Amino acid sequence: MPLEIRLIEEPEYGLVNDFFNRTRNINGPVKKRVRKYNEFYWEFLGGAERRAIFAGAWDCDEGKEPVIVGIQCFIVHKMVASEGKCVLAAKGEDALIDINALIRFKNRDILKALSTLLIDECRKAGVEFLWGFNNLPATYKRLGFETPFKSFNRVLVLDPVKAYRHVKSLRSEHTVSGKLKIAFLSALSYLFSFKRIFLTVRKKGFHIDHEVNDNTGLFQRAVFPQHLFFLLQDKEYLQWRIAENPYPVKYRSYQLLDQGNILHAQVICSIQDNTAFIEQTLQDKNLDRKVLNFLLKEILRSLKNENVFLVRFTGYNNNILNRRETNLMKNMGFVLTGNGEWFTFKTLSENPVVVPGNIYFSRMYKQGRT
Repeated sequence: MPLEIRLIEEPEYGLVNDFFNRTRNINGPVKKRVRKYNEFYWEFLGGAERRAIFAGAWDCDEGKEPVIVGIQCFIVHKMVASEGKCVLAAKGEDALIDINALIRFKNRDILKALSTLLIDECRKAGVEFLWGFNNLPATYKRLGFETPFKSFNRVLVLDPVKAYRHVKSLRSEHTVSGKLKIAFLSALSYLFSFKRIFLTVRKKGFHIDHEVNDNTGLFQRAVFPQHLFFLLQDKEYLQWRIAENPYPVKYRSYQLLDQGNILHAQVICSIQDNTAFIEQTLQDKNLDRKVLNFLLKEILRSLKNENVFLVRFTGYNNNILNRRETNLMKNMGFVLTGNGEWFTFKTLSENPVVVPGNIYFSRMYKQGRT
């Protein structure tokens, strides 16, 4: 019963998506939404930079058609430094192995074999580092990755009753004490949201539009001379990530411009089922805090007018720009609710210029499914 590890070829992508839908519902306790092929194609094959590099593990029993029993991929993209230099990076996605294959091929480390093949291909493509988010730090340490920090989550409640019902509905088996805890946290978050009322604002000389413009220059003005790296979000990337996104997610952009139409701040939000995410905030480091408060308060007012009752934020504390973003959310009344996923990192460069502490992160780095 040989096991073959190789790159996925063009006619096999449909089989890969079928395996993904079938296997994650076998391996997991909760039935998950089926991913349509057009969603798979958009995410992995229609990207702004290049197609994802996919590897598969195949069970090749003699006399039978080979069957996929494991998959993993890396999505190659550009990162830009605050001084303008670009490097290639790759984000890990869709690592999934059939639990029956793990038992059948117990003497083979299927995930390590897939990763080894993909890492070699990433090196050939000129990728300088690999990264991702997951909840399996021990597994990725075994594969040679660092797991230096976790994200954390904050929420701002705009309607405590609807927020309570929403959070309670995410799990059907809450105890009485669990429901009381949810009610308390919803009420507490709502009270903290009133902090924004007391923030002073100034809007003279500025206006807001809802375009989604290339934000590379804004990122550079936000951090220079600090040496940080940022996911390149040029016109092509934003068109793919937002406008062409086939998932049921609505995006809203709020851009702050002066009278000369110079971009001073940009906030991107997503909305799904009346819950919003602050996907990313960028602002010129010299922007007056009162002007920024004006923008943020207008965003929350706009979201509430769209019947959003809960606003979520995922943050990091690994560099000055991420810490600045977190402090903005705290000042607006966002309440800490717990930790999120681990960040994983592996350099492929003999002389690395990128380390975990000098990468700015946001939800725009996620895959845009939710």
